[in-house]
Amino acid sequence: MKIEVKQARIVKPAEETPVHSLWLSNLDLIQVRFHMGILYFYNPCSSSSLPNTQSLIDSLTKVLVLFYPAAGRLQKDKNGRLEVLCNGEGVLLVEAETDSTLQDIGLLNQSLDLSQLMPNLDYSGDISSLPLILLQVTYFKCGAICIGNSIHHSFGDAGSLVCFMEAWSRAARGLPVKITPFFDRTVLLAREPPSPVFPHTEYQPPPFHNPPVKSLSYRSNPDSDSGVASLKLTRLQVKALRAKAEVADSKFSTYELVVAHIWRCACFSNEDLGEEHLTRLHIIIDGRSRLEPKLPQGYIGNTLSHARPISLLGEFRREPFSTTVKRVHGEINKMDNTYLRSAIDSLEKHPDLDQLVPGEGNPIFSCAANFCIVGLLRQTAYELDFGWGRPFFKRTTHLNEGKGFVGMSLDEEGSFIVFMCLKKTQLGNFQKLFYEFLNVSAL
Repeated sequence: MKIEVKQARIVKPAEETPVHSLWLSNLDLIQVRFHMGILYFYNPCSSSSLPNTQSLIDSLTKVLVLFYPAAGRLQKDKNGRLEVLCNGEGVLLVEAETDSTLQDIGLLNQSLDLSQLMPNLDYSGDISSLPLILLQVTYFKCGAICIGNSIHHSFGDAGSLVCFMEAWSRAARGLPVKITPFFDRTVLLAREPPSPVFPHTEYQPPPFHNPPVKSLSYRSNPDSDSGVASLKLTRLQVKALRAKAEVADSKFSTYELVVAHIWRCACFSNEDLGEEHLTRLHIIIDGRSRLEPKLPQGYIGNTLSHARPISLLGEFRREPFSTTVKRVHGEINKMDNTYLRSAIDSLEKHPDLDQLVPGEGNPIFSCAANFCIVGLLRQTAYELDFGWGRPFFKRTTHLNEGKGFVGMSLDEEGSFIVFMCLKKTQLGNFQKLFYEFLNVSAL
């Protein structure tokens, strides 16, 4: 796929905005130090409804007045702690074209590299030079459109990015912003004194069985030994999965069933590991609705905590699927206000939070039997209408070995899309196991 950049510009707030420093919470400081985001694909639209780049820019400038910290830059305070300098320097917006069609690229292609649909940044320089929000609008030859959007993970998470993107999409249609952003991270301050009441093993290093991958950024290419499985679970297949779990109790969510299924398939797909090895699953949990009092709906910042079930591989492979589902449910269910506040206190007592930042020397998965699953928010697909309809497909901008994403399918209510990045030697087995476990009648 050949991409031609038509223009790249920094878009600043339409009005003068407050200048000050914004404190970052401990949950902000332990995130990866680069941008993470999602690609949204829109069906071809008529020339009369084709978006005008200038109108997108104009609406973006207005939204940045309300979301002014997003137009700032990261910096370090006198003690070396990261913070945001709200200085109105702006976000990056790229307009691009491609001579490819959606049919040419095949969105479910396992070897598909979609990195060109997002702005490319050099992270080797000073962190204060990086915009906090990156946006790219790419027009395909067939008339389809892709909007790539990402947020620097130290500044915010997927929920933060969704809030910003929804505001922009509404402004682009001339509608008022529904949700007021909330930037005060002090609501996530540790207690005084910090009083953790759980051991918080989620912040301990993962069990390694082989050297971690050299790069956190997955790019599909012939030289990579990783690939992506893109799989769909229909409503009937989800029903079959619940039947296999033998858990009729409604307290087990469909998401927990799917996560347990992915974990089992990933472990069984690697035939090189013996029963004495450990397997650990890293499940990203959004704490917005779990904390008490609940955080404002428009909270901009990281609220992510980590449920991490762990097991000996031999025991894990022998246990019934229902046990795996209960294992996943138990770890997710314990993430209540008491646990999350304890985790924040635990981070406050940690001698060096930089040690917990995922990187080449500290991967949290990316090894043989350690995996990560992220749930993509459903509303991100259904609300982001810029005036030419809702997106029909979404995919994360970032995939690395051991990491998977689960999202609602946009073409069938009640169905799911699963992306899982594994070693190419595992992919075939993973996909085979993924569907073999289900009832034939549901396929």
